[in-house]
Amino acid sequence: MTDHLARARRQAIRFLASFLLVTILFGFGFGLTQDKYGDLPLACQVIPLLKAKYYRPLSLSRLVRTYLQTGNVPALLSCLGDPYTKYLTAEEYNRLLEENKGVYGGIGLYLEYTDGYLVVFKTINNSPAARAGLQPGDRITAINHQPTAGLTKEAAVGAILGPPGTKVVLTVQRGSTLPAQDITLTRALIDPSVEWEIRTDPQAGKIGWITLTQFTEETGKDLDRALRIFAREQVAGVVLDLRYNPGGLLLSALEVASHFLPGAEDIPLVSLQYRDQTTEHFYAYPNSHPSFPLVVLINEWSASSSEIVASAIQHLKAGVLVGNTSFGKGLVQDVIPLRGGGALYLTVARYLTAGGYSIHQTGVTPDVRVTLPSVPRAGAGEADLALLQVVDHLQTETALQILRQLITVRRRPAA
Repeated sequence: MTDHLARARRQAIRFLASFLLVTILFGFGFGLTQDKYGDLPLACQVIPLLKAKYYRPLSLSRLVRTYLQTGNVPALLSCLGDPYTKYLTAEEYNRLLEENKGVYGGIGLYLEYTDGYLVVFKTINNSPAARAGLQPGDRITAINHQPTAGLTKEAAVGAILGPPGTKVVLTVQRGSTLPAQDITLTRALIDPSVEWEIRTDPQAGKIGWITLTQFTEETGKDLDRALRIFAREQVAGVVLDLRYNPGGLLLSALEVASHFLPGAEDIPLVSLQYRDQTTEHFYAYPNSHPSFPLVVLINEWSASSSEIVASAIQHLKAGVLVGNTSFGKGLVQDVIPLRGGGALYLTVARYLTAGGYSIHQTGVTPDVRVTLPSVPRAGAGEADLALLQVVDHLQTETALQILRQLITVRRRPAA
């Protein structure tokens, strides 16, 4: 009786396996007639990587079923509900590599999708975008007369970037009442790594002002040069402006934070926590710069690497954070090259700040909060740009006031 049941069970399993195989092959064959599964070789690379490296556990059978249902890799990835995990074409991957180097041909602005709209995050000083008057919160509704609705951010950026000297037409919507207008810009060579200057303050004397617009391979080196000049010029204090900075390379964030944290080499500035709960710690690099009185500016569009730097400085009490609660991006992506020239931009871990906590979807809270309740945390394209500029000005003035106080305390003779 037992042998009979065992044989019946084996026959049932073989029948079920055969049935599933036939069903899959039938569905696959039908899908080919519906223009599905054209990227099957790509799926055979992506699905095992998702199974092995994604920061949350994923079922292999569910991934396969989702691919069979959606019929292409981008749709499969979108089903994860993770906006940071995506497939990069060979062109997008090469563009990302160029951007990470820190110099590229473009118009000098950062973009983000907010509430379904492609919105200007920030413009780079003296760039074509800044000279044309583009402002944070402006919506880009079309690029070269092609609507941006439905475009990925990578595709939109790809349409804007190009060789210096060539032109691009942006259709810009400012606010909710003004009509959209076309603006023609001439692309230039963009080097966004570090913007810095020495300002003369009537109360404090020389103040070093550093604006980081993103974190690239060159950011740490450029910041090192600026701080050496500040030391030579004997500035009294420094303002580090991380507002509107969307982030960038993790190692660049470590370099930047280390420049403001002398003697912190034994302290982990950020830790990566993988799905198996193993944790990788990243420590501060040796720092040869003097310690300046420091104020750090952040706002609701300071994200990722900006938040790593800001939280490390705050936790180690190396400076005072001023502004608004940051964006709250606490996930880390790896870029994995694939056969065919493209790459998988994959979320592989969440990060913990120097204080050991996650800021994902909560952000970094500044020590001194300066904002207006009428300006929304996200969706600045709907906000009154005049109010947004008022907030920026108030944050800047507050940072200067606090820096003056820190400088006064530093200059006060010891009792």
